[in-house]
Amino acid sequence: MPSVNCGYDDPHKGCGLLVSYGPSLLVNIGFDPKYKPEDQTPPRPGIASVEALVDTGALESCIDSLLAAQLSLPIFDRRKVIGVHGAEEVNMHLAQIHVPALKFTVHGEFAAVPLVESGLGYKALIGRTFLRHVTMTYDGRTGGVKISY
Repeated sequence: MPSVNCGYDDPHKGCGLLVSYGPSLLVNIGFDPKYKPEDQTPPRPGIASVEALVDTGALESCIDSLLAAQLSLPIFDRRKVIGVHGAEEVNMHLAQIHVPALKFTVHGEFAAVPLVESGLGYKALIGRTFLRHVTMTYDGRTGGVKISY
């Protein structure tokens, strides 16, 4: 079973780092029109090794709106999303987010939200629609977080 450490497993500082920054992992983001999940081959990335925040409070995974534009991800729709700052209508892009360490890809529609501009500092956010496929172990005392697929 592939797994990835995405916390700060340090008995002295890990707890504080986890509270301040949250768990994160490296993902590849893009839209590969030739991607077929049944082939079990990862999609061709538009950008690789993007740090993504793992957010158990977010229903869906999101991509930074500037990054979505830079990658020319196809706009599928516009939809209202609700975040901590209220409701906002955003572009919904077709994309794939691939987690190389887990050999796992989430594909479909992703909301483009101003993650970097808002000060969050991440270019992607991994929500519960991703987490429903994995096992996540969270140790708040040490800051250790592990995701297994």
